[in-house]
Amino acid sequence: MRGVYSRLNTRYGYSGETAIFADGRGGDVKIVVGSYNHSTAIHQFLTDKSSGFSAGAYQAFATTSSRVNDILQYVGSVEKTLASSEKTQFNDQVAQLYALRGLAHLELARLFSHIPTTGVNLDAAYSGIPLNTAVHPVGYRFQRSTLRETYAQVIADLTKSLEGLSKNKTLNSGAINYWAAAGLLARTYLYLGDWQNAYKYASEVISSSPYTLYSVADYPSVWGKQGTSESLFEVLTTEKSNAGLNSLGGYTNPGVYPEFGAADDFVTWVQTTRSNDVRAQLISERSKAGGVAKAYYTTKYVGQDGASNATAMNNFKVIRLSELYLIASEALLRGATASDGKTAVDYYNTLRRNRFSSYTPATSVTL
Repeated sequence: MRGVYSRLNTRYGYSGETAIFADGRGGDVKIVVGSYNHSTAIHQFLTDKSSGFSAGAYQAFATTSSRVNDILQYVGSVEKTLASSEKTQFNDQVAQLYALRGLAHLELARLFSHIPTTGVNLDAAYSGIPLNTAVHPVGYRFQRSTLRETYAQVIADLTKSLEGLSKNKTLNSGAINYWAAAGLLARTYLYLGDWQNAYKYASEVISSSPYTLYSVADYPSVWGKQGTSESLFEVLTTEKSNAGLNSLGGYTNPGVYPEFGAADDFVTWVQTTRSNDVRAQLISERSKAGGVAKAYYTTKYVGQDGASNATAMNNFKVIRLSELYLIASEALLRGATASDGKTAVDYYNTLRRNRFSSYTPATSVTL
């Protein structure tokens, strides 16, 4: 099990470039010093058959699925040897494997295929990713599936995982539980455009899970802590297991590889329009000695509390409760219905009240 989770804790997994890939492709960050050239291809929309990121990310998540498959082939024989007192834990661990395989396929689909709601043909040949659901001999050549088949596999794995996953909030959020898998299902259905199911799973996590939104007071200090109130699942880093300098902390540090600083227009927008938004406290101006690489950087990844290696030891939160509020709001806005009469504005306002020191509730919301 540890070997499966460990593939997520790599440079091209969630401890490095995959975690900040969307930021690099967006307009809110900038390369502060480009001469290091570690992640600049992400910002510049560059890729080819020898791309380090493409190969590295594919390997990280495909290997995750392969390790799951290696273990699952022995589940039946192991189960026969168990005492009755061991079966609950066994079922939970098997369910984690299915959830991890579903997550790995979803991440590869996000990186290497279109999001289904962008108007593409879901049944077009090779529009999805290769489905890695069984043990194959060395040299086996996979073929890409359709996008519909890809999402069907993600949903099948995540749904199956719910049968055995614990609903307990784990102490450090470093293992997938029922609520994390349900949250990932909500994300998957949102991408697929199935608004009702997206809302179903998002609202279940919001209303029934033991997780709570960060408060305005809590927000600035939660990023260096494990198992915080919003964190459904995070990838744990340790002194010996981390992505080193090519990590979340390295790319957002002026003294390492400063390739993810806040863009100038984003800083201006935050400073001029978000004075009462607690998230504005999460960027600060920093530089190396002598003012080198001076820019605004996020303070999310300055090290876990008490970390011996602050640059490398930053736990990426794969899914948080706040995302489920946004999914619920968007799903309702796009056509889902709530049996309790809740609206998109209700979820939007609840989330925003926990982000602003003073907040006037919205009366409507649009995409």
